[in-house]
Amino acid sequence: MMESRLSKSSESDADDGPRVEGISNSRKRSYNCPEDESPPEDCPPPEKKLSVAFRMMQNMGYLQGQGLGKKGDGIVEPVKASQQKGRRGLGHDNSKFVEATCKWNPNDEVVKVKEDMSWITNEEEPPSADDLKDWLARGPHKEVIDDETLFCEPEILQQVMSCKAIFDDLDKMDMHRARTRCNPFETIRGAIFLNRAAVKMANIDKASGFIFTQPKDFNPQDILYFADVCAGPGGFSEYILWRKKWHAKGFGFTLRDTNDFKLDDFYAGNPETFHPFYGPKDDGNVYDPDNQQAFQQLIMEHTKGLGVHFMMSDGGFSVEGKQAIQEILSKQLYLCQCLVALKIVQRGGNFVTKLFDLFTPFSVGLVYLLYRCFERISIFKPNTSRPANSERYLICQGRKNDVNDVISYLEEANEILLRGDKDDDVTELVPLELLQDADEFYKYIFTSNNSLGSKQVVGLLKIAVYCEDRTLAETRQAQMRKECLEHWNLPNQSRIVPKYPTPGDKLENIVRATTRQAMNTPAQVLTIDNLESTILTRPCEFYCVLCGGADTAMTFYLGMGRNKVFRLVKNTWERAPNIELPPDTFIYGEIVQEMRGTQRSIRKTEALHIVDAYLLGGEVVSHKYLPDRYALINKFCQALWKPEYKPPSSCPVRAKELHPLDRDLPERLRLRPCTLKNGKKTHGYYPDESAYPRRATSESEPIFFVPNTVLFLKTTNPPWRRVISKRTGYHYFFNPNNNETHYGSRRPYDACASFRETFVHRIEWPWLEDQKISIDYLYEKVKEQCSVDSPND
Repeated sequence: MMESRLSKSSESDADDGPRVEGISNSRKRSYNCPEDESPPEDCPPPEKKLSVAFRMMQNMGYLQGQGLGKKGDGIVEPVKASQQKGRRGLGHDNSKFVEATCKWNPNDEVVKVKEDMSWITNEEEPPSADDLKDWLARGPHKEVIDDETLFCEPEILQQVMSCKAIFDDLDKMDMHRARTRCNPFETIRGAIFLNRAAVKMANIDKASGFIFTQPKDFNPQDILYFADVCAGPGGFSEYILWRKKWHAKGFGFTLRDTNDFKLDDFYAGNPETFHPFYGPKDDGNVYDPDNQQAFQQLIMEHTKGLGVHFMMSDGGFSVEGKQAIQEILSKQLYLCQCLVALKIVQRGGNFVTKLFDLFTPFSVGLVYLLYRCFERISIFKPNTSRPANSERYLICQGRKNDVNDVISYLEEANEILLRGDKDDDVTELVPLELLQDADEFYKYIFTSNNSLGSKQVVGLLKIAVYCEDRTLAETRQAQMRKECLEHWNLPNQSRIVPKYPTPGDKLENIVRATTRQAMNTPAQVLTIDNLESTILTRPCEFYCVLCGGADTAMTFYLGMGRNKVFRLVKNTWERAPNIELPPDTFIYGEIVQEMRGTQRSIRKTEALHIVDAYLLGGEVVSHKYLPDRYALINKFCQALWKPEYKPPSSCPVRAKELHPLDRDLPERLRLRPCTLKNGKKTHGYYPDESAYPRRATSESEPIFFVPNTVLFLKTTNPPWRRVISKRTGYHYFFNPNNNETHYGSRRPYDACASFRETFVHRIEWPWLEDQKISIDYLYEKVKEQCSVDSPND
């Protein structure tokens, strides 16, 4: 301000007149010399003319060179022009950013779409209890990381720490804006998914050769089982469900409330086959041993004791103000995620988990244990992980057998950590000497830390430069988004909120007109008069299912996602309560009263039984051979089967059992005499429950329902017939028009009855009401027609 006043006063005191560049006219006249002559050498220097403001200050006692104020303790130098930027305070010291600008070299940044992934292979078996008994080291809790230089170059650690310190006093908004502008991959964001985590998983999946969504030796006819731990709101799972649809079944475990899974926001990957679980404490705390054990038990029940094909974990929490020691603060989270993975991943399965820095012996020892328990591991930082943070992912492929001793060892370590004793912490899981003697592993960790640390330093410096200069912008963002999404096999689209049309409009979009027109076709009723001319003419062409719903229960169901399920009742679509189906599902089925117990102790629950399907979660199955459709329906229902049903919020969904008309029909139907709650004696049908895990310990008794109708479904299209060879006992397809024959899976496409044809030609037998045809009479007639025992073909 003082400089400004002095400058203005000098200008106001100057005489008007011609000017010469670089020298003011007033100064030249003070020498009293002609304008075109220089002053003589003996001419004394001119007296400096004081400004009015300066003279006023002198009159008030100001002495040049001393501070302002009565005591002279004020400022000496004038207030400098403000260099404040953005939301920074007036006194903000930006020297760190200026220094970072000097260090930043754009050539140090490596930007490429196809990333390099380095693996290290393990030839050893997992350590045994004898190996592990003396490994664990305990000591005081430590919250300093600056001296952890055993697994990296000291200079790298120092650079990472000092670069992080640059942003200690920086406003979050300034940091966020600079980070957004400088990251080449920033605009990829969540693409079509819930959040960035989903795209990270797509990135990792592609970089690792799709070992998660296309695991080695996986039978595509099986369900792909996965677990998502500490991963709310669920981006990882949404990607898997988008890639695999209902052919994948997931189990989620995460904290409730603010960190919970947001299934209603799964727009790309539908969540009907994903089942959150929170443990007996109902809190989702992964540190709790009881929760861990319950989650393991749940997984084993639903995977027939095998475990999931892979597990993902993405745990993290706020470490604001303590970013430098994020690794130390996350040690128990590291351990518990790895512990759960060893408990639930099946042999040969895979695991990916988020880590941060890997400088401490505890973290490196944990990675070493995982290295010994899997065939190979990789420490990988995907493009979708911001370059300036410490985040990286540990990818483990091919879980080995005999990891129980390691599980027990990590459980013991977790018990110590749960006590929270600052004087008795777990400092090492593996002795330092052993880690350093494992040459290949030690070299891998050392190289990884140096490489990722250098990359992080470059990223931090770049943010600092962009904080200092707001005009800078990364020009490659749009191109990187396009190329990366294409490389990861993801659509270059934005996330779209789904629209829900009326059931009628939806049906027109997903079901052919010929099928819609046939939906009102009544079933042919089986009688004693048409028995010989219908199912007994060619019984090998028919399958049967037992139905036990009310008179109006057998109908069409349309799934539009989650609980948006509708059923057709008297040509009107009405909401079907308590049922969840994936969008674009169109099936034929019924609601059945399932029962457990005997007589007065009978307990009833409602279940949806699927008879046939046109669409299953967007997959058209209507053209497939009926037994093949049934196999997909059965797989579909197993994927939908929930760990627990809490009436009236949800209703179980099962596949009807499909029985061929052959000599073994009496044994297949499993009809047994039973007494209902009202004392009525009847026959109950006991379906095979082996495909569906029991939901509670109280379900030790088998389920049954009372069938009132047998539905016969035709499998062939004329002129094709399905007959059994008397010579081989195998079924084959025969065309009488040209004598063409085909066995088994080589059947021609046009020989198979579609969903529409099967529905139109269905035959109903209300066997409880029919007094002329008994079930035993039907058995005998079928045996007469099927005199040859047929193998399972």
